[in-house]
Parts: sequence; structure tokens; C-alpha cells
Amino acid sequence: SPYLKQMSMVTASKLMHLLEAFSTPWFLVANQTNYHLVFFLLEIFNNIIQYQFDGNAHLVYSIIRKRHVFHQLSNLPEDPAMISKPKKRENSGDQMEVAPTSDGGGGRSCLSRRS
Repeated sequence: SPYLKQMSMVTASKLMHLLEAFSTPWFLVANQTNYHLVFFLLEIFNNIIQYQFDGNAHLVYSIIRKRHVFHQLSNLPEDPAMISKPKKRENSGDQMEVAPTSDGGGGRSCLSRRS
């Protein structure tokens, strides 16, 4: 990671998404070695910022935008009763609905709330 000269915004976003997924309390307690994944990602971020700060503005921007992930990681719950896997919402009034975009293609769609 200290030799990574320039990172794209997509790569920076995907790395931050990995950190977000790996730093959830239920994932960390699911296996005894899962915390290593968070450690390695944090080490990557540290090395890139320390040694290649100039070419990696996208990573720094992504870290600033997702600072809540770092706050949640520093305030992990210690009570096992507080740590549970998020459950899917079924038959609730707040569901997500996929709506096609009006740009005429690309296969993209947007999500809208349905009450």
C-alpha cells in the first residue's frame, strides 16, 4: 500500500464500503479472526495517507465523507445483547421500490421510498 501512487474515486469508495461492512459489531464477533480484516484495511489507509498523500485525494475525501464509520468503530458496544445482526424488514410500511430513471438507458435505476 505505500507504493500506491494514485487511487480512483471508485476504488476509494469500494475500500470504504469494505471497511463499513467489516466494522459492524455483528461481523466482528461472528468469527474470532474477523477483526484482522478491519486492522488490515486501517493499515492500508494509514500507509497510503502517510506515504502517498499527494496522489490520493480521493481516498482522503472518502474517509472524510464516511467519518461516521470511524466514529462507530471507536464506540463499539461491549454488551453482547447490543450486538445483533440487522434483520430484514418484512411487510413493514417503509419499503424500498425500484423505479427506472428517465435518462433513457444505461440499465440504471433509482430507489424511492414507498410508505
